Amino acid sequence: MKVIFIKDLKGVGYKNDIKDQPDGYARNFLLPRGYVVPATAEAIKKVERAQNEIRVEKEVQTDLFKRNLEAINGAGVTIKAKTNEKGHLFKAIHAKDIADALKKDLRIIISSEYIKVVEPIKETGTFTIGVEALGMKESITVNIIKA
Repeated sequence: MKVIFIKDLKGVGYKNDIKDQPDGYARNFLLPRGYVVPATAEAIKKVERAQNEIRVEKEVQTDLFKRNLEAINGAGVTIKAKTNEKGHLFKAIHAKDIADALKKDLRIIISSEYIKVVEPIKETGTFTIGVEALGMKESITVNIIKA
């Protein structure tokens, strides 16, 4: 029986997959539990349209992300932080703090998971931080100053 998965079922199928399943398994397990619907021509067209929309949205998001990544190349942000008299920060600067500064100062949205901070920054100064995603590598300059 040809079915369309509407929920993920590990090892069997994932949402929007169109697969052939044994008749008994589909009728007695998958359909009653709401994992699948029968693959009618209308349902298949609906799934294909949804997959097409998702693919187009991913392409748009990837293009936007690449433009944002190119825009930050060599850019710099300044973060003000409280320090002691020796210039050591009371609170370390992490990738999330840098992502927030990029959003606030440059209006560029980059997820903190792509910002590669080897160790949290714990003192004032200027640091070069890498940003890696989608096979692209860029760098930004982060200037930490006393608040």
